[in-house]
Amino acid sequence: MKKDDYIDHLAQVGDDYIKSDEIKIIKISEKSKKFLEKIYERIVFNNQQLLNQSYTPEFNFVKHNSPFLFSLPKGKFYFSTAIMAKYLKSEELFIAAFAAEIVRSQRAIYEKRQIYPTGVYTTERLIQLTRLKAETKQRVNEWTYFVLKRAGYDSTAYLNWIQTQNRNTLDFAFYLGDLYGISREEHLFKGFITKQGIVEGDRTFNESNSSTNYYSLLQQMAR
Repeated sequence: MKKDDYIDHLAQVGDDYIKSDEIKIIKISEKSKKFLEKIYERIVFNNQQLLNQSYTPEFNFVKHNSPFLFSLPKGKFYFSTAIMAKYLKSEELFIAAFAAEIVRSQRAIYEKRQIYPTGVYTTERLIQLTRLKAETKQRVNEWTYFVLKRAGYDSTAYLNWIQTQNRNTLDFAFYLGDLYGISREEHLFKGFITKQGIVEGDRTFNESNSSTNYYSLLQQMAR
């Protein structure tokens, strides 16, 4: 299967996934959908040289006890209710994590793996299909830093997202797969932002100053 064909097929897998009996999707309000679209559009608009695909984003919030998020090609994004309720309670942290998935979806950064056309795809299988090799993930992390910066967001918040996973590896085992890789990922990203002139002690990360729109989105995850 050629790369373009694989990407098209992977995007279609997302549609089959949310139709699975295993999956329960939390329906969000139209206001929350527009709020998320605005974040997406701001990131894409300010990074048109890198993110230039015209996709209408699709947001799927999956009822699940394990924290995870992933994207598929053509603007499809998936977040578990657990990751929203427990780990992405800050809007800045959410945007940082979301930005990395925007980069991946826009640039179609997915390892080519064998997909058997069963028509039924579990959450575990989707996460396996979207995992990246360490060197590819590091490149995505660096792009994410610049993408956030150009869009006027706190680019160093992405380090907080990596550190959040590293501090809670047992909880993120389902999502990460490799529990040791996240430590190296944090080390490499710290080295990268140091080269950008960022000193870790100088970072100011605001975990509590989220908008009412974001709090409203979080409240919908509890339904």
